[in-house]
Order: sequence, then structure tokens, then C-alpha cells
Amino acid sequence: MQLAHKTIKFIPFPFFVIDEEFQILEVSEKSMEQFPTVHSFLDLVDLSSRKKAERFMNPVVSRNKVELNLITKHQSLLLFDVYTQWENQERLFVFCVEKQESIQAIRSIIHKLEKQLENDDLSLQEKQEQLEMTIRNMQQVVIHHDNLSNIGKIASSIAEDLKKPLISVRGFLQLLKPYLVELGKDHYADIALDEIDHANNLIYQFLDATNISLPQKEQVNIQKLLMDVVEKSEAAAYSVNTEIKYMKEQILPVMNIDRKQIKQVLLNLIQNAMESIKVSANKDNGNVVIRTELTEKTIEISVRDNGIGMDRDTVKRIFTPFYTTKRKGTGIGLALSLKIIENHGGLIDVFSEPDQGSTFVVVLPLDE
Repeated sequence: MQLAHKTIKFIPFPFFVIDEEFQILEVSEKSMEQFPTVHSFLDLVDLSSRKKAERFMNPVVSRNKVELNLITKHQSLLLFDVYTQWENQERLFVFCVEKQESIQAIRSIIHKLEKQLENDDLSLQEKQEQLEMTIRNMQQVVIHHDNLSNIGKIASSIAEDLKKPLISVRGFLQLLKPYLVELGKDHYADIALDEIDHANNLIYQFLDATNISLPQKEQVNIQKLLMDVVEKSEAAAYSVNTEIKYMKEQILPVMNIDRKQIKQVLLNLIQNAMESIKVSANKDNGNVVIRTELTEKTIEISVRDNGIGMDRDTVKRIFTPFYTTKRKGTGIGLALSLKIIENHGGLIDVFSEPDQGSTFVVVLPLDE
């Protein structure tokens, strides 16, 4: 979790970012209101509690809450519940709630966070609507695959803005979670964090997909690559009652390709196959079969499924950027896959009929 400087400043409770030597790196405005200005967090801890604080703030300690006597701005000692969370081995988040009014403070913090999250959520909603509108506009103008790179730059700037309120909301929820545990409401934070992580994953996928680099080629054993892809996909396939088979029917030569990019294409094709099976009559008995065929000038890798299949119009449009038949799809996976294969001098063929499954054939040249 990373919190921006502006986010830290406006956190509505005493909050510190300190390093492994207890030096204060950043504070919230509430910290400045309640505590004197010091360089080390230990300078705020009563002498009798400093050893306790040092032990507690060690990164190997699993506890995240301790009671400490802290020196306030008016030089009086007050007992605080101190919560911590290590961001990494170099930065520790620390926030404090006065012990004698802990429940009232928690409720006040929750109220303030709700207000602040409302503001972030409004910004988030605006960005989501802007991104959705941009994608709808893209669907109207994207005709050729070469447009993906240029148009992706426009949408990427929106997606980058969309990440910022998500990071802020996620940061606040993580800081709030120890309080919710005490109130028996931590499942609310878990649900919200899961949803935010899902949204973040979609955004990162979008950003990755719209930033296509030229292939960094190396000598790759195709059979080993296919075995790695199948192994990586097996757990996901098992969860949707699908079996993945790689039919090793030929000995294949090594190829000069970008291992990471070709693996990404194959994983995307397998993922699409599993999603097609999930909404088909074969959802309890899915099959994905991977085959290879060596010709004089090419290697063909086919991925066949027994999923729902596609009609002729869908097959024609399936590689168009931002075109999707999925309720939560982005419409960029196959467009990206085709661009990667084209950058390798190859192509992708599709054979499909409704309710008869689909077969995607990746054709790669041997002389590239």
C-alpha cells in the first residue's frame, strides 16, 4: 500500500510515517495539532514506555496494537492505543487514538472517513463514467488494429487518474480496519478491500494492454512454454470444472520469440476458453485442448474449447479493440494478443459456431 503525500496530510486522525530508525518522515495535520514537533517518534513516548515501543515496532513482531503513554502538545502524558502497519521494511504507518475516549474517537474517525471517502468516491465515479464514455467512443472509431496503440494512450491517462482515488480509499480502509476489528465489523472492510482490489486489477490490466512493446526475442523451447502455460492455468481450470490437455504430438524446434508476450497470448486464449465454458451447456464438463502443428515455414498452436461458441458476426469483430461480449470485459485482451502475434510476423485464425465451441489458431513463422 502506498499513500500519497497529500493523502497523508489530510488523514483525519494522528498519523505518522516513520522509518526503521523511528525517524518521522511524514505526519497528518491532526498529528501536528495534538503532538509537539519532534524528529523521532520515540521522543513522543514516555521514558518508561520506550523499550516497549521499540519492541512493538520491530517489523518481525506480528502484533499491530499497543498501549503507550505519549507526550501531547501541552506536555501532558495521555494513554493512547497505537496501531501500526509496515508498508515495507523501511516505512511504518503509525496512528493513535486516545485510550480514555477510544470508542468515541473511533466513531468520530469513521464519520470523518465516511465524509472523505464520499468525496473520493464522487471523483472515482466521475472518472469511471469518463473512462466508460471514452471506451464507447473508441468502439465507434476503432476500425484497424493499428489504432490500439494511439487510442490506448488517451484512455491510459484516464485510467491513471482513476487509480488515484482507489489507492486513497484503499489506504484509508486498511488504516481503519483495526478499529473495525474491535467493533466486530471488520468484514465490511474485507468486502470493500476485495472490490477495490478487483477494480485495481482491471485498471492495471488495461494499462498493460494499451502499452505494447516490441518483442524482445530469445531462443524458446515451445513445448516447455506450452507445458508452463498449462501448469499455470490448471488451478483456475479446476475451479470451473474444466480439464486442460496439451497434446504433444510432434517434436518442435526452438523459436526466436518474446517468451513473456507469447505466454501472455496463450494464457489469455485459455482464460477466454474457460470463460466461454462457464456460460455454456458444458459448464460442468469443460475441455480445453492445445495442439501444435509443424509446417515447412510455421508452427501453429491451436486452443480449442467446448464452450458457448460465437456467431459469424462476433467472429468478425472479436479482435476489434474494446469490443466485448462479456458483461465485465474490457475488450482489449484479444486485440492485444493479435497485435503481439502480428509483431512476431504471425497471425491468429478463429473457427467457431454457436454452441459448438471455438478454436483459436496462433500461427508463428519459423524464420522470424
